[in-house]
Amino acid sequence: MAAMVAYMSVPDAYGVVEPGVYRAKAAAAPNLPFLLHLRLRTLLYLSPDPLLPSFTAFLDKCATRFIHLGLRVWKPYATWKPVSEELIKDALEIVLDVNTHPIMVMCSLVSGIHQTGTVVGCLRRLQKWNLTSLLEEYRRYAGSKARYANEQFMELFDEDLVTLPKDLPPWFIDQRRMMEEEEADFRQSQESGVQQMNGGSSSLLTWLEASPVGNVSTNGHVSCNVQRTDEENGEDMSKSMATVKTATDGANYRKFYYLRSSPLTTEDRSYKRKIIGKVE
Repeated sequence: MAAMVAYMSVPDAYGVVEPGVYRAKAAAAPNLPFLLHLRLRTLLYLSPDPLLPSFTAFLDKCATRFIHLGLRVWKPYATWKPVSEELIKDALEIVLDVNTHPIMVMCSLVSGIHQTGTVVGCLRRLQKWNLTSLLEEYRRYAGSKARYANEQFMELFDEDLVTLPKDLPPWFIDQRRMMEEEEADFRQSQESGVQQMNGGSSSLLTWLEASPVGNVSTNGHVSCNVQRTDEENGEDMSKSMATVKTATDGANYRKFYYLRSSPLTTEDRSYKRKIIGKVE
């Protein structure tokens, strides 16, 4: 006789938030075998609606800890916020405690996606997600039922309200570490760029002070004398520079141009002779 295979039905709006963290709407009787397969340690229920007695008995049988945060007031009085920040804070601290994993965040079939989506969105804020990715995930589960108030709450949520638990999950620690490394690399690249700019400025002033074609005044202005002859500049100057004449040059005007590379850069600039004019 063929072995009987248990029929497993996935709950509505089911998804994997992070390893060991799941989300879904309230489960029905056909979803219980699937939840048994997940081997949940904690079920975080966000809705004020009570669970079915059969579902409560199932949790007791599986030794799953049941946390009913929805018994508290979700929406504060006389404010635009769709949910209280204290409840989101408590939910995030439970989700970020690795001792509660595997954990499923769940809300009722009526209120559905909005409560769980708000908690997950604020979790993404702690993970330093950009707002576009955060809202895209929320709208993917909410569909046409997405609420602007929930999106605004996630955008303005104060991350400092959350006290990180002592035992954080590995994925959260790794993401924080990678973020800190990227920020350190970015600061280092900025500092090195500033140093290079400062070093380049001092090298420019040093070269102009020593160069016979430019004088640096005390106020930092540079004056160049392009009327000098080759005899005045000396043999060293004539070897490193060439006289370039263009169609707009007058009889008493000369341009000096470096044949190969400028003292300020290692770039080969000899190709510019074809553009500027004929080198004599």
